[in-house]
Amino acid sequence: MTLGGHDFIVEQADSHTFGVGIGVLASYETSTDILLSGRVNTYVDVDNDELDPDHIPVWFQSEFLVNGELTELSDRAAIDWFVGLDDRRNTVSSVEKQHKLMPGIDIGWSSPVYDAGVKASAGYYFLEIDDDVPRTRGYDRGGLRNETSAGSLQLYAGIELGSSVNLYAFAQQWHDGDDWLENKFVMTFAYNANHWLKGGWFEGGQLVLDIEHTEYNLAPYDNRLADDPDYLPVLPWDNDTFVSVHIDFPLSW
Repeated sequence: MTLGGHDFIVEQADSHTFGVGIGVLASYETSTDILLSGRVNTYVDVDNDELDPDHIPVWFQSEFLVNGELTELSDRAAIDWFVGLDDRRNTVSSVEKQHKLMPGIDIGWSSPVYDAGVKASAGYYFLEIDDDVPRTRGYDRGGLRNETSAGSLQLYAGIELGSSVNLYAFAQQWHDGDDWLENKFVMTFAYNANHWLKGGWFEGGQLVLDIEHTEYNLAPYDNRLADDPDYLPVLPWDNDTFVSVHIDFPLSW
């Protein structure tokens, strides 16, 4: 289980939206060594209406993954297969709905203190922009969806900094063959807090800092040429940053 607080930042609007979140992560390995995992998070914002006066300050994020080994290259390298489904809904930065369904392969290298690799995938990409802000800029709801096939490339690396600290980072881009759709940069800093979380609910937990920066290509939503004197992009910003500090701890059944 995850409990924590966050700041949702839209730097181009000089906006900070603070809030709290709760989530559940579950995983299961089958007898054939296939890993099934899922994470669902719900967030409640302390919304001050800087970005969208009609925003409902509850939003959701989920990730589901199935993966297994395809082939072993060496004691430290392997190629895995995976199928990922990611979902994001109702953010204060005007992401109404986002779905990504991507099967792919993961070429990874590992050692006792580090791991690194590259993931390549292709599949379904969907992003719908909430209509509240676009309506004020001359857009109607009918043109606020981008649904397409896409490919993605991710580079990732993780390292253990001592016995209690882990650092993990990745950079990923989605592309539809004509232009990029989205860029994401993530860094996770995890601290094993067993020595001061002894007893109670949080025993066996870790303290985690997540920083997730996302850039969106808004060109697919344009309703007029960019050199039109009346042109306005669908949103007055094209990126957001989500910063979360939370405690992850195992549930006892």
